[in-house]
Formats: sequence, C-alpha cells, structure tokens
Amino acid sequence: MPRSLLCALFAFASVFAVDAAAQGPIVGDLEGGELRAFPLALATPRLAASSGDKKAEAERFAMVVQADLEMSGAFQLLDKKSFIDTDGLDTTDVRFDDWRNVGAQGLVKTRLTLQGTDWLIELFVYEVASSKQLVKKTLTMPSKDIRAAGHAVADEVFRAFTGEPGVFRTRIAVVKKVQGEKHVFLMDIDGENVTQLTRGGNLNLLPSWSPDGRAILFTSYRFENPDLFEISVGGGEPKPLSRRPGLNTGGRVSPDGGRIAVTLSQDGNSEVYLLDRGGNILKRLTNQWGIDTSPSWSPDGNRIAFVSSRSGHPDLYMLEVESGATKRITFKGNYNQTPAFSPRGNLIAFTARDERNVFDIFTLNVATGEVKRVTQDQGNNEEPSFSPNGRLLVFTTTRNKSKQLVVSTVDGSRQTVLPSLGEHTSPSWGPFPR
Repeated sequence: MPRSLLCALFAFASVFAVDAAAQGPIVGDLEGGELRAFPLALATPRLAASSGDKKAEAERFAMVVQADLEMSGAFQLLDKKSFIDTDGLDTTDVRFDDWRNVGAQGLVKTRLTLQGTDWLIELFVYEVASSKQLVKKTLTMPSKDIRAAGHAVADEVFRAFTGEPGVFRTRIAVVKKVQGEKHVFLMDIDGENVTQLTRGGNLNLLPSWSPDGRAILFTSYRFENPDLFEISVGGGEPKPLSRRPGLNTGGRVSPDGGRIAVTLSQDGNSEVYLLDRGGNILKRLTNQWGIDTSPSWSPDGNRIAFVSSRSGHPDLYMLEVESGATKRITFKGNYNQTPAFSPRGNLIAFTARDERNVFDIFTLNVATGEVKRVTQDQGNNEEPSFSPNGRLLVFTTTRNKSKQLVVSTVDGSRQTVLPSLGEHTSPSWGPFPR
C-alpha cells in the first residue's frame, strides 16, 4: 500500500491525561547497555459485543502489537498467564496494586468496536508505579487493515513510554530475487505486506529512500549499464537520473532533499560525486587512485561517510562536503564497507570482515571512534540500515542459510529474523510516514 494512502487511512481523536514526552521518558536511553527492558503488561484486547464474530481479527491485532513491542527491545512483555485482567479501562477502574504485584511497571489496554466498515480502537496506557494514565486515544481506520491498526497502536505505546516516535508504520525497501531477476520490493518492518516496486531491467539494485518517503533511488541494468534511476513508491515508470558510462551506483539523497551523493566511474575510476536532483553534476567529492564508493549522508547534510581502498584495502572515511576535507575513521580489520549514518548523528553502522573471514555488523561512535560489535557467530551479516528514530537496524544475514533480513537493536541484544521467501539483500529503512 502506498505510504500516502496508508497515512490517509488514519483519523485520530486524542485525549491525553498525561503527555509522556513532556514529562520526560519513562524508558531511558535505548542505546546503552545499561538499559533493562521495561516490564509491560499488554492486556488482551476487548471486543465490543456489537462487533460480532471478529475474534480472529482481534487476535491478529494483538499479535502485531506484541511482536512490534518485542522487536523494539525496549519492553519485557509479561506472560499473559501471569495476570488476570478483570478491572476496567479508565483510571478509576484500574486496580494498580494488582498490576504492581505481578511485576508490571506499564499497562496497555485496548477495546475494539466494529462500526460499519471501520474499526474504532480505544487505547489506554498507564504507568503503574504512579497510578497515572499516560494516554487515552481513539483511532479509526478501515476494517480491512487490522494489521496497520496494530502497528499504529504499537507506535503510540512506544512514544508514551520513551518520548520518541515509534517506527512500526515505516517501510523497508529491499532487493529480492524473482525468477532469475532482482527487483526492488517494499515491506512492513515485520516482513509482511510485501509489494513489488520495479519491473523489467533484469538487475535492480541498491535501493535508497528520498527523505520525504515518496521515491526510491536504485541502480538498474535495464539499458545494459549500471545506471541510476528514481521511482515513485506508488510504482510507475522509473526516471533516469544518471546514465554515464560505467558505474552509477549507491545514490543517496541529501537530508534536505536537494542533492544526490553517488559513485560514478565515468573517468575510469570509482569516485564519489555530488549531483543535483535532476542528475546534473555539481561537484566531484573524491579524487584518489583507490576505489571510493558507498556514500552515506550525516543527518545535518554536512558530512558524508564513504568507503575507500586508498589505504590498500577498504576502510571508512569521513568527508566534509563543503571543504572536501577527508579523514580515515576505521583502523581495525582489512575490509570495512557499507557505512550507514544514524539519523541521530552519533553512530555509523557498517559491515566488517573479522579475523575468521566472517562478515559482521559493527557500530562506530562518531565522536570517540569507539567500535562495538552488533553480531557474532550468526553467519554472515551485512548491509546495515538505521530506522528513522536511530534505535534499530535492519541488515541481511545468512544465519539460516538463505539471505534473510534481521531487525536488531543497535547493541544487538534483541534480533528478530523476518519471515521471508527467497533471498533478500540491500535493505533500506524508510522515513517516518508523512
């Protein structure tokens, strides 16, 4: 489903008893190793009697909410067998002492009512320790998409406890093999709702999102050369952006939406260039004998992380876009590649080959240069991409033999392998819906 259409389906009527973001997050820093998952009771959704026999839909809704919150790594969901939900929905009807006794620090309740062709979903979120209601909200959406309602509720719950937006309604672009060809697909962050975006071209590779979420850049061999194209997330005919001789790969739109960083080899060597949104060259950013490739923008648009072999093997470098000043930023290992800047600007995730010739995901602290490992002893793991809130990563893995996608916390403490059929590569996490 196109992003714009999905956003249009949601009509929100909101009443906040307490603004969790204003009072400060209840769940703290999600990046640090000191975080302990927040004990949360997720009550079984209540189905209004007027809704008829819709138990299966309510169960599917509950499964989506639970899976999303577990994937985030921020919450420890209490086993439903450990509690009995017999109290009411409003604050005066909630027996907070009973919830404290089972170890819950947070409580989420929902009520689903089918009204014609719409679901009316009432959401109640509580902080148990203070006996306060954090959120009382009503969501209305078409009944045919109960999964999307589950993602929306998970977003609200995440925001209530962390003060930050959830990413459960965002989408991931990925390359998938189809009958011997490779095409760009879009999917929800749980691997569901998969739609094919590109047609033709035989090989369509390296997708990346425009900041507004309306378009995907990708490299395609549809004219027998690796050329750069742009396509609307709603589909349609791709627009050529760069068809210069040789490589036109790894196109990334700047955070302000006005420029494209891309690898071109029109002069015989792979270098990073800056294009305008029409594909015209604005500036050559690198000029070295080694291969320079895989640009990734900092969130302020002032710097680009990229890969260069100028040291004799692939390493990560940082380039100041205006001045051209460049410095090497990885010094361990002899094969570091696929940098991805965090939207928070503090980390760069990348792929590195370790001493066992296995590829794994690492993060580099931009300020200190500290490198931390995200994966280990789980097959080959490559091509990381950050969620738009900077709290999760998606990357490819071979831990189950075929190439699948993994959604992981930044420290790797919680990793979820997405269900999939076929080989998936080059994931790119899209922006927040607008």
